[in-house]
Amino acid sequence: MAKICIALDIPWEKALRIVKDLYNSFESLPLVLKIGHKIYLERGGNAVRELKEKFPYEIFLDLKLHDIPSVVGLAVDKIRELGVDYTTIHLLGGERMIQEAVKVKGNLKLLGVTILTSHDESYINFLKSSFENIRSFALHLAKLGIEMGVDGVVCSGEEVEFLKSNIPKDFLAVVPGIRINKDKAQDQKRVLSPDEAKMKGADIIVIGREITQSENPVYAVERALKMMGEI
Repeated sequence: MAKICIALDIPWEKALRIVKDLYNSFESLPLVLKIGHKIYLERGGNAVRELKEKFPYEIFLDLKLHDIPSVVGLAVDKIRELGVDYTTIHLLGGERMIQEAVKVKGNLKLLGVTILTSHDESYINFLKSSFENIRSFALHLAKLGIEMGVDGVVCSGEEVEFLKSNIPKDFLAVVPGIRINKDKAQDQKRVLSPDEAKMKGADIIVIGREITQSENPVYAVERALKMMGEI
């Protein structure tokens, strides 16, 4: 079963209202709530604690850590203490940084970010990389992270099937850039619909503005779940 993850990149009080409405409609469904920089800078760890106390959903603290190894290790350790279920590091941070994060993660599911879905093939030229395309670069990063002990990767829906086919070890594939209406791509360059992402092997499907900016967030989630065949 693929899970829908709701990216709560909105003011805190609005996020609480939306989650409460979703809980009243989908109490038994395994939704994931994603807290990014906006809410974390507004509320800190209290946002995690309050959501955990009020709702039965998994919490994904998405700060995309990328710093020197010791700093990332300390950050992951503190995030683990908060009791979140998932958090992210940039795999571009290198082997030592990944090692420090894995060493302290405990039961926290550590997700490695490969290439952001806001990037397209021009990113390879920007990096002056020897990789032929984003897909091969993402595979290199994903293999590195999974071999070193991360629990999953964050990748484009266009790459998830390729990664699952070329990495023998089981891992979670978290796919952002999902659009219920694909013509509303906004700042994402590589987008798929929820059903396409699930078909390609996504385990967690991240949807943000189409839910949080909708006049009826419950209906938007229901529509995505129906597209995926989950209800």
